[in-house]
Amino acid sequence: MSAQIQATDAVNELATLLIPINGKQLVLPNVTVAEIIHFSEPVPEEDQPNWFLGYFNWRDTQIPLVAFESINDEPFVSQGNSRRIAVLNGIIDDPKLPFCGIVTEGVPRLMRVVADEVATDSDANLGPAELSRVLVSGEKATIPNVDYIQGEVVKIIK
Repeated sequence: MSAQIQATDAVNELATLLIPINGKQLVLPNVTVAEIIHFSEPVPEEDQPNWFLGYFNWRDTQIPLVAFESINDEPFVSQGNSRRIAVLNGIIDDPKLPFCGIVTEGVPRLMRVVADEVATDSDANLGPAELSRVLVSGEKATIPNVDYIQGEVVKIIK
């Protein structure tokens, strides 16, 4: 009987990552993130939007790097030694974008989320790169609009 209860609990949970960025944290399903790596300076390109930081090398592939805050029309300040890159799987099914990176301000942490532990902030003024602001197990978080972010990246990459 207890194995059956544990199996039911596992089905109702979602493994997520809380990803710290400047002034907030993003929450994403664990399967959306391919890897968290140490920050490496991207190679910038001219005449690109301010949110596009350039390309970094990951597993012998040039990956575009995005500043979430900037693409969401917020100030971006990333100077700390704890910076990382969250390498996101390409979810928009475009062969030009198998992955993209987002700058983080520290090490993301794993959190198992149960649906009844999530509350939506329906009064929040959302930026273009946000789907929702939520309270997850008592912690404020933002659900990013990964489709929007990756769609914007596809528009500018070669």
